[in-house]
Amino acid sequence: MSFSDIFHPEFDPVEPHGAPNHVVFSCLQWKTPSLEVMPRAAKQRFAVMYGDSLNPYTSAALERAYILGAMSAVKLIAAHEDSLYLFLDSAVSSATFQEIESQWIQVMCMSHTRLAVDFANVDEVLSGRSDYCFWQVAKEILESYSLGIEQYDLASLDDFSHPPSIDEHIWACLSQRDSSHPEKTQNYTVAVRNIANMMGHSECLTSPYYVITGALPKGAQMIYYRLLYRASTSSR
Repeated sequence: MSFSDIFHPEFDPVEPHGAPNHVVFSCLQWKTPSLEVMPRAAKQRFAVMYGDSLNPYTSAALERAYILGAMSAVKLIAAHEDSLYLFLDSAVSSATFQEIESQWIQVMCMSHTRLAVDFANVDEVLSGRSDYCFWQVAKEILESYSLGIEQYDLASLDDFSHPPSIDEHIWACLSQRDSSHPEKTQNYTVAVRNIANMMGHSECLTSPYYVITGALPKGAQMIYYRLLYRASTSSR
């Protein structure tokens, strides 16, 4: 589903019978729900309820709001034909709400079509005190997903966060080498030794990572070369 270059769908849209459709989007976020700037970017997830389809005016309005810094407090948006109903994070204070409201009014004024905007707190929906016509659907969505702002786990972004599993994978690939052509193995051995001499890696030849990769699949070769580089740098 193509909706926006800024917001990315986390899951396939949910299209239940007899109820509004909805989809969960994610984006980078630098602000807290209280509009305070965070020291590093985080991930924001929010859901959008809609009818038959999401119109481009809704997409444009949400992108403008994001650029202006007005999306960080939003957890759920109910998109109607000529209006948006925004459900804000419970951490939003009355003072912050006035600033958010002002920003969204600015967003609505930029739209090429007339759009109204209403606000509510997610606590109103979760407690059953909301006057929104589809509040029960909104409550189910809020309870079904982890919406809001979540800090990234920086360690998980490292390709070598779990080296044992990488090692096991490379050795599993090595065990599947074709041994039916011993003359190829000898040629590969000479080639690896020559490359090692040219790169100054002669002392690393006895390392378990300095293995013959000529018969490996390309994906396994890339893993091997990474491990080879790690072995060479750690030996210096």
